[in-house]
Amino acid sequence: MKLVVNRCYGGYGLSSKAILRVLELKGETVFAYVQMDKNLEREAENLKAIDKDYKEGFWDNIYYFREPLDLCENGDISFDELRYKNEIDVDFDREDKDLVQIVEELDAEASTNLSELEVLEIPDNHEYYIDDYDGVERIVSGLELHVDGKRIVGGAE
Repeated sequence: MKLVVNRCYGGYGLSSKAILRVLELKGETVFAYVQMDKNLEREAENLKAIDKDYKEGFWDNIYYFREPLDLCENGDISFDELRYKNEIDVDFDREDKDLVQIVEELDAEASTNLSELEVLEIPDNHEYYIDDYDGVERIVSGLELHVDGKRIVGGAE
């Protein structure tokens, strides 16, 4: 079984290009938007539509929807209206076959500024958990799941 993990400090994260490709493989129609104005005093969210060629910035907030948003000319949408829009869940299982395929295809382009994604392989049907230290992840499986004959879950006895 193949799994995707992060191999650098910072934390697991997929680039918008990778997310859009995974959703495309899943047959989803996707409309992606990046937050343009990060001013918390605003009464509306300011968004701009993006596509797979968008190069995200360090702290960009990107939203994914199944239908286009009705933005004002300046890109604003009220918080009340946005609250009723359903975002697409992009928290894919680490063993998701589409995710694995895209990370293998895109290589470094699948990662963000804070991640370095890698596909690792463990024997099929092995129990595992992903151990994380400051964002650097490793897969714990097999005999490592046991300490003094007791099974551990999530790193705790």
